[in-house]
Amino acid sequence: MPADTWAAEFASKGAVVFPQRRSRLLIRLVLFLVLVGNSLWTIVDHVQRDAMSGAIGVLRVTALAGFLAVAAYTVWQLITRRPVIKVGRDGITIYRNRDKGPLAWNQIDRIGEPSGLPGFLSVQVHPVERSASRFEIRQDNVLELAELTQWLRTLHRQHHSTDN
Repeated sequence: MPADTWAAEFASKGAVVFPQRRSRLLIRLVLFLVLVGNSLWTIVDHVQRDAMSGAIGVLRVTALAGFLAVAAYTVWQLITRRPVIKVGRDGITIYRNRDKGPLAWNQIDRIGEPSGLPGFLSVQVHPVERSASRFEIRQDNVLELAELTQWLRTLHRQHHSTDN
């Protein structure tokens, strides 16, 4: 059971780190490389037939650029494994390019239920301050979101009971 593993790691190291899952990133990369290849093929075909003009031509090139951008971003994620989520004694931190520091346990209002489409689920972490932005933990980092939600809620309760 992952929650037991997370709890043991949290107790021994003081934090649990959830980097991007490589298998999920590889699937996304393959999907977008197929879209890039298909897009290139249709552009070349239309250029050879001298039918590459107007709004459709612009849309094809724009789609290719978008597919390439997502593929490049996915390669970057594969290399860096970011965003990385760290659950520590001081709170929850999401490491992207620049981290803002942890959202402390006493700054967390609630942890939502996993929601979204199957395969694209995420858990929303809502801060106490309404002006602060909430963030989400996705299946890109943790497969077992239902178990993670319960474990995070347990940690949240423990840290709130020690703060009072």
